[in-house]
Amino acid sequence: MARSFLSLMDVSNEEFMNMVARAGYFKTMIGQKKAVDQIMGNKYAGLLFEKPSTRTRTSFEVAAERMGAHVLYMTPDQLHLSGGEPVKDVARMLGGWLDIIIARVFQQSTLDEFKKYSKIPVINALSNSEHPTQMVSDFLTINEKKKRFKGLKLTFVGDGTNNMANSLMLACAMTGMDITIATPENYMPDKIYLQRAEKIASETGSEININNNVMDAARNSDILYTDVWTSMGEESERNKRIHDFQGYQINSSVLDAARPDAIVMHCLPAERGNEITDDVIEGAHSVVWEQGVNKIYGAAASLEFALKSDE
Repeated sequence: MARSFLSLMDVSNEEFMNMVARAGYFKTMIGQKKAVDQIMGNKYAGLLFEKPSTRTRTSFEVAAERMGAHVLYMTPDQLHLSGGEPVKDVARMLGGWLDIIIARVFQQSTLDEFKKYSKIPVINALSNSEHPTQMVSDFLTINEKKKRFKGLKLTFVGDGTNNMANSLMLACAMTGMDITIATPENYMPDKIYLQRAEKIASETGSEININNNVMDAARNSDILYTDVWTSMGEESERNKRIHDFQGYQINSSVLDAARPDAIVMHCLPAERGNEITDDVIEGAHSVVWEQGVNKIYGAAASLEFALKSDE
């Protein structure tokens, strides 16, 4: 029976780990242009994107089509959402025509409404709260490079309130990986996500730490991860954020504080010179481009999960 994938909090540790493993399977197939199970054969997938996208849109479109789907790309202005038509009205209509919705939205509540009123599976392709499908491909990348999760330390440098910090806390806790969020005092992680991650961590042995000192946080890290200081929808805060996040950057000095074999990750797009320097993102420790390519395999695994899972 089909199932929505709106949040990492909706899936078990085992289910998440299985999605990561299946992403690896799809990499061996799609990556080598081999035929994959046409589980989406003759199904219609709607990509509803309130925000622009390069990697997420392309990865879901290509993955869905390789799995046999017909794909429709939709923006709010094409569906009258920008003109004020209620989400629940649009959801009811799309649910009558489509088999699955992949939605990239501002508010998590929009996803909840689509799930409730469309009656078909909905995948969160990014919201202001979470980016769960990014975690599937990111943890595929980590597993490829480090061959394990437990015993590793990931340090996220930047905005502790954003969707990536929320998602990384949950995913690290679910896999038994330690995580440190290096963020200014005024940008501490969301209490709901922090408490949920801590609860999971108490069962898996993961450690979750918050640190305002980047160099201290980076020490002995196996993975350094960052994201833009100003996310989509926060443009009016850009100048303030650039001021507030000075020093919260992955540069050569921060990289030197990490383990010698540390990898550097970024979900992209990057603002070089702000959250990360050009020499680091282009350097030998960066796995950013492999990480980006792996999004298609995370998308395929997420689609398979949504269409094959039991409620």
